[in-house]
Amino acid sequence: MEILKGLDICVKNSAVSLGKFDGLHRGHRLLLHEILEKKEFIPTVFTFEMSDTPQKYIYSQEEKNKILEEIGIRREILFPFNEQTKNMAPHDFIRDFLVAKLDVKYICVGEDFHFGKNREGNVGILKRYASEYGYDIKIFHKLQADNETIGSTLIRKKLEYGDIEKANDLLGRNYFIEGTVIHGNALGRTLNMPTANIVPDKSKLLLPSGVYASNVKIEGDSQVYKGVTNVGRKPTIGRYDIGVETCLLDFDRDIYGKKITVEFYEYIRHEKKFPGLDELKNQMEKDKEKARHILKNKFHNMM
Repeated sequence: MEILKGLDICVKNSAVSLGKFDGLHRGHRLLLHEILEKKEFIPTVFTFEMSDTPQKYIYSQEEKNKILEEIGIRREILFPFNEQTKNMAPHDFIRDFLVAKLDVKYICVGEDFHFGKNREGNVGILKRYASEYGYDIKIFHKLQADNETIGSTLIRKKLEYGDIEKANDLLGRNYFIEGTVIHGNALGRTLNMPTANIVPDKSKLLLPSGVYASNVKIEGDSQVYKGVTNVGRKPTIGRYDIGVETCLLDFDRDIYGKKITVEFYEYIRHEKKFPGLDELKNQMEKDKEKARHILKNKFHNMM
C-alpha cells in the first residue's frame, strides 16, 4: 500500500473514502468495500495524521496501515491537521485537494463527515460540487447494533470498560496490540512460564489492567498460538510501566526481536498483587487453563 503524507501530493484516478477511521470498525468497512468495488479506480483512504495529544486511539497508525493493507486498500493519504488545513474553506478543500491533488472520481463517505474551517464542510457540500468537478458520490448512514450507533466513541467506551467481546463485535474483528518482543525481567522463565513482552505504542488505547484470553501471531509464522495476556504493571514483583505480557500456551521458542500481534478474546480476571511468587504461579496455571477453555469454545463455535 502506498502511503502519502502532506499537501504536496499528485495522484490520479482515485476512488476516495474520507474519515478518521479510528478502529476501522464495521461501519468503516462498508465505505472501504464500496470503493474496492470500483475496479476502474484506485481505492484510496483519506484520513488525518495522528496528532501528538493525550487522546488515545483504538489502533496506532502502524496497526491501522496493517488493516487497510489486509482489506486491499492501495493508497492512504495522511492529511496534516494544522493551522493551514483546519482553516481551509470547504470549497477550497474540494477543488484544491480532492480534485487537483487526488483526481477524485468517486467519493464514499459517512453521513456525519465534516471538514474545513469550523467543520463547515459536510456531505451536502460534497454533493453540491459533484457535477461541477465530475465525481460521483455515495453517502452511507450510520450502522446500528443493539439500538446503539456503531462508532469509534462507542467502541472506545467498551474497551475502557473492559467489554472486549462487545468491542470485537462492533469492530468486526478482534481488537489487537502489535509490537516487537523485548527482554523483560525473565520472571516468567523462572516460573517455567516464559512470556513475550511488548511495549504498546504511546498513542494506543489499552484495555483495563487485567488478564485476558488471547491469540498470538508471530512475524514470519503462519501458525496462530493460544495465549493468556496480562495488561498492567505486574504489582507482585514491583511497579512497572504498563506493559503487555503474554504467556504462549504449549510454546517454547526464542522470539525476542520478532514482531507479534496479540488478539484479545475474553476477560479472565483483574490484575492483583499476590503475597509471593508461589501464589502468583498457582494463579497463572489457573489462568492458562481458563484461557484454554475459553479459546477452545470460541473456535469450536466458529466451526
